[in-house]
Amino acid sequence: MEGYRLWELTPRIRQYRYWHRKERFDLYEDRYPGWMLFAVEDGAFRYEVQDRRGTASFGDLVFCPPHIPFRRETISPLSFHFIMFDWHDPNGNLLEAHGHDGPIPIGKITVADRQRLASDYERLKITAGQPHSLRHPWTDHLLKDIWYLYCSESNQAIYAEAIVKDPLMVRAADLLKRHAYGPFSMKSLADTLGLSPVQFTRRFKRAHNMPPTDYLTRLRLQKACSLLVTTAMTLDQIAERCGYENGFYLSRVFSKKIEMSPTQYRRTHRV
Repeated sequence: MEGYRLWELTPRIRQYRYWHRKERFDLYEDRYPGWMLFAVEDGAFRYEVQDRRGTASFGDLVFCPPHIPFRRETISPLSFHFIMFDWHDPNGNLLEAHGHDGPIPIGKITVADRQRLASDYERLKITAGQPHSLRHPWTDHLLKDIWYLYCSESNQAIYAEAIVKDPLMVRAADLLKRHAYGPFSMKSLADTLGLSPVQFTRRFKRAHNMPPTDYLTRLRLQKACSLLVTTAMTLDQIAERCGYENGFYLSRVFSKKIEMSPTQYRRTHRV
């Protein structure tokens, strides 16, 4: 796991169940052969995973590594998504159980975008009644969306921390945001900051945990995702708004990074 960033890891579902207004857990303590995620939709429960303990309610995700005792008890009738899954590295290789020694969260994390989370939960419930061959691709996609949502919010915290550490790289990120959607040259940006391209890349990566090219791509794809969901614009029109030469090139980048085509994204994310 060392050297991997959180958003480079991919969760893939092994088992999914949804429980509605469960009064109590059948067992106070249990262990699972894979990673477990308890995603609370309604109600609340107490949990203990290793030395992490607390309460979880809507907006909270509770992770438990494989073969680790997971203790829990309901506080109020609990509706939740029960997901057992595996982690895969950026090359698609399965991470072994000992991967939990790395930066993957254990215990509770909280997602701020409750509206997006609720939308993913509703779609997860729809998949529960589908045939197995159709269910797993969709549950995989929705689990990834929840995970990337958390990673995106975590990046904002990383960005805030960088303000104190490297003001010049904060300025660099601001310039990237300002010019991301038009003709752009990384060399010109480096020159503006008084750095060589190599110095700029190393310093930016140290401050923001990603190269400036990845940061730029993320900004552009975030805008593309928004336009796909909120407008009826063609792919060529969206590409022009996001700094890409044409819809074909945008589609290639989008499919590689988001792991679905722009057409699929528009179809599955429109309410």
